Amino acid sequence: MNKLALHFGAGNIGRGFIAPVLIENNYDVIFVDVDKSLINKIKKEKHFDIKLIESKNLYKSVENIDGINLSDEEELNKALNQCSLVTTSVGPNHVGEVLKIVINNAKNRELNFIAFENQYRSSTTSKIKCDYKENNIKFTDVVVDKIIPKQESNELDIFVEEYGMILIDENHEKIFKESEIVRYGDYEYEFRKKLWMLNGYHLCLSYFGLANNLKYVHELFINKKTKDFTEKMGKEFLDSVFLLKNEDRVQLERFMDTIHKRFSNSMINDELRRVARNPLIKFAKNERFHGPLDLLIDNDKSIESFKQILDILYEYDFSFVEGYKEFKDKIIYLSVKNFPADDSTATNLSPFTITSSTTKVDTRARGRYANIKIENTGAGESWRFGTFQVDLQPDGRRG
Repeated sequence: MNKLALHFGAGNIGRGFIAPVLIENNYDVIFVDVDKSLINKIKKEKHFDIKLIESKNLYKSVENIDGINLSDEEELNKALNQCSLVTTSVGPNHVGEVLKIVINNAKNRELNFIAFENQYRSSTTSKIKCDYKENNIKFTDVVVDKIIPKQESNELDIFVEEYGMILIDENHEKIFKESEIVRYGDYEYEFRKKLWMLNGYHLCLSYFGLANNLKYVHELFINKKTKDFTEKMGKEFLDSVFLLKNEDRVQLERFMDTIHKRFSNSMINDELRRVARNPLIKFAKNERFHGPLDLLIDNDKSIESFKQILDILYEYDFSFVEGYKEFKDKIIYLSVKNFPADDSTATNLSPFTITSSTTKVDTRARGRYANIKIENTGAGESWRFGTFQVDLQPDGRRG
């Protein structure tokens, strides 16, 4: 008899990636979602096909599934008291809401909780945020990597790319068997490797592509100008990850080759505007852009492509990108240039996100003189500048 898994989120990732993994590990799957029409379709049809976008061939059939609407408290409570595993693909901001439902409805029951989200330790982070201190729910952190494009129909059948990876923290309980998709490993390293080389690189390509009036990611790999940039940018991200652990460089190059193959796949039609959205989060400190950039600077490595992206962010208006206005209104730019040669070209070391709770901004610039300019580019806004302090540290090999 199969075990029961309750999966919150019946969208593309839930159906096209997580469900088949659950079924391969002998779980029956019940989807939970707020979309009533989607849940009704799942309850009626009980199955769907997963097809490869490259060949249109059948990849897997998902059978014997069921669905529960999130508002159906009675059915949801019943399922929570029967399942042994709860999983999510609802977006990082909603994982805590799901966990609260699980805690309130599955009291004293032993079960596992896995958040398949693009967020650092999403499962254990939700545990901390919910202040959960009991021991009956076990939390497993995973790294998920799968591109599923926007679907052209509202049918349950779904088209996916062939590549997919789930990395499970080797220090957590081994819930799934290892396969071509599922493996166990060093979570800290693998998360940053994927966040930087895939997500960070993806982000940079999106803004470079938009600045060159392109629409899709794969178009960057077609003409010489943009293709040259993809190669240089990719190398800088690869260099940053190599500095993390000194993994076999040949293996990293193979991983980057796989990323290039996926990004250049014209069948995916991955819109640049989609990849560029929510820059306030993606350009935050220690995230997919500033994390590798800071490490490269610390080790005196090339950051020329990173500088190009910073210049693009400074010079272009991307107000058509979701979340860009909020990002633009809350950043500070820092640039350096040869002094006192005022006609020299400035190099941007920014942007840095500034909010009412920001206490300091950390960056690195070398020189004998400093000239700092503070300005607000927002229209119709009022703001107040408090006490300004600059902390300078001696730098360089001469001490």
